[in-house]
Amino acid sequence: MTTQPRPNILDWLSNRLLEIGGLLLLVMMLHVTLDVGMKYLFNQPVPGTLEVVSYYYMVGAVFLPIAFVEMTRGSVAVDLFYDKFSRPFQILCMGLVLALCTAVYAGLGWITYGDAIRSFNSGEVVMGPVTVVVWPSRFVLPISFALGALACAYHLILLITNADARRRILGNHTDGGTV
Repeated sequence: MTTQPRPNILDWLSNRLLEIGGLLLLVMMLHVTLDVGMKYLFNQPVPGTLEVVSYYYMVGAVFLPIAFVEMTRGSVAVDLFYDKFSRPFQILCMGLVLALCTAVYAGLGWITYGDAIRSFNSGEVVMGPVTVVVWPSRFVLPISFALGALACAYHLILLITNADARRRILGNHTDGGTV
């Protein structure tokens, strides 16, 4: 009998970021609908809609759920050969993938953190019909990538140290092997 893992801070945080991403989609929909309605009904579009949608709503809606996708192991997988591997080789492959994903997310987080700091230091704004301060949105990427790296590292540690978690991470494979 396997027990369900207890929720941890990464689960809680990834769920909240997913909810925020969903709320951003809802607010974006309302904002764009208002902009279109105002444009066609009163010939007065909402100023700055394009900038706010591009720099805030879309960035948050796309990147904030990364940790949730990694925590739920919901990313795209192609198991063309993987299912044919022996259980030990599957564990090795999954470990390599999780280590590589951790490194890539951490690298992206590091690079985008530098960009966010530069944006903050310069007080970055976008000028269109209105001036929109955009430096706060630059921090969404490093936060999202760092949490994605933590989620992958968490699964890598579980893969190495916990047999029940290893079975969940590897999924249900038909080779009958257990490790």
